[in-house]
Amino acid sequence: MTTVHVKEAELKGLALNKLIAAGLDETTAKEVTEVLVHADATGVHSHGVMRVEHYCERLAKGGLNPKATFSIEQVSPSVAVLDSDDGMGHSALIAATKHGINLASDTGLGFVSVKNTSHCGALSYFMEQATSAGMIAIGMTQTDTCVAPHGGAAKFLGTNPIAFGFPVEGSTPMIIDMATSATAYGKLLHAKETGQSIGKGLAIDADGNETTDPHKVANLLPFGGHKGSGIALAIDALTGILMGANFGNHIVKMYGDYEKMRKLASLVIVIDPKKLGNPMFAVMMATMVKELHEVPPVPGVDKVLAPNDLQVAYRAECDLNGIPVAQGVYDYLVS
Repeated sequence: MTTVHVKEAELKGLALNKLIAAGLDETTAKEVTEVLVHADATGVHSHGVMRVEHYCERLAKGGLNPKATFSIEQVSPSVAVLDSDDGMGHSALIAATKHGINLASDTGLGFVSVKNTSHCGALSYFMEQATSAGMIAIGMTQTDTCVAPHGGAAKFLGTNPIAFGFPVEGSTPMIIDMATSATAYGKLLHAKETGQSIGKGLAIDADGNETTDPHKVANLLPFGGHKGSGIALAIDALTGILMGANFGNHIVKMYGDYEKMRKLASLVIVIDPKKLGNPMFAVMMATMVKELHEVPPVPGVDKVLAPNDLQVAYRAECDLNGIPVAQGVYDYLVS
């Protein structure tokens, strides 16, 4: 399928209009839009504006609360629980990260669990929110199941992503944002939308056989075999089970059961390196990145990259030429 290049301001306007028409207030709609367009502008189209139609459908059918009121329970000076009242996960994570930054500024550490929430988009956005304040951040969230555990032929795990953010003096932050599946489920949806195949070793069909056809995928595979399975289980425990929420196959599906609130759980941990460890942290991170770039590459590789170097370059390209959007997604946004 063809793509169109759209300037960031136009893309934000189109997404914003759809979300407001679906019942969100302007502030919430702007927050959701910012997270979605951030994903598209960094090349993570699986978590970008292609999701707008889904959110609008879920809002229309009652599976999201357009009038959510967030509340925060302060458990201790460094620990809090945010109840997002079944609202938009993007706004909930923005609020949780902001609160975590405030806690870390006071105590060195902000540990904020989020309950009664929904899909929050790309975790890298919230990591950048924290690093822009000079903080280190760790974020994670559970998802409904679409991943077979190591050695299994049926789903039991979510893609359960985890992300890290580190401030780097004089440069863009180092962001690590990854699903614990071999690929993100949203990338499978993007492959279907654009008519592409997926790579080998990423998914299996209904019989448990490996497939590269996104239309035949029954379950994704965890990254790194048993290691990915273990980390996915740990994330489900630190989010859903810690908050007394659902886990594994008990989680309400994202695509399906549109009338049901999903009741997901997430976690944001914010660390102030000036209070907890090293006031020269960002400077030393700059040295780390510089030395990483200087590692001799293997044949066929131009340069050793930091985890989000490609995303930084992609964003610069989008600033010049516009953000690529699948034609079908664009057609929906302008309809």
